[in-house]
Amino acid sequence: MANPTVRVRLFAMLREIAGTPALELELEGSDSVESCWLQLCRRFQGLESSRGSIRAARNLQYVDWDAPVSGGDELAFLPPVSGGATPAELLVEVRVGSEPIDLEAMTAAVQRRGIGAIATFVGLVRDPDQGRAVPALKYEAYPEMAEPVLAEICREALPRFDATEARVQHRTGRVAGGVASVVVVVGAAHRHQALDCCAYIIDELKSRAPIWKSEG
Repeated sequence: MANPTVRVRLFAMLREIAGTPALELELEGSDSVESCWLQLCRRFQGLESSRGSIRAARNLQYVDWDAPVSGGDELAFLPPVSGGATPAELLVEVRVGSEPIDLEAMTAAVQRRGIGAIATFVGLVRDPDQGRAVPALKYEAYPEMAEPVLAEICREALPRFDATEARVQHRTGRVAGGVASVVVVVGAAHRHQALDCCAYIIDELKSRAPIWKSEG
């Protein structure tokens, strides 16, 4: 009888090293995330050196390396990213995909009763080190996980800063230089609430959302 298997997904530089975005991995006994990673390292030379900088997810949730793994689970190994229910009165809308971003429509959607300030962050495609324009950047996401993570960040931020609404859209695929790749729009009663909340969301997005970029 065959051993149970897990589905493994690899992104960005890990996918390039392995030469595949996904594979089936046979479990060897009492398995953990770490033991599955070590199996991959034995199969694909070059993965082992990435261990200190990546995070692991099991069934769309970040987990520790010693978390147990069972047959039928989906594991994802995620390199560093670029860069509870919401109360009824708090509104969250997130979107990750290839559609162009309509900043005017996103802002207009927040202009409603009770909103006294709107803060926006617009991230444009450019070279972050030299400040020069680049022809385009290519964005890749773990789509089943990216939107839930963005929604979780917004749900943390709104009550923390006493804001009432957050909308986030992040592009995937090829985005030309000078074009918006990510937009965050926050509505609140007062300006400091909106500004602080917007800053928190974009900072957390850059460190937690499984989205990567490369020139292309």
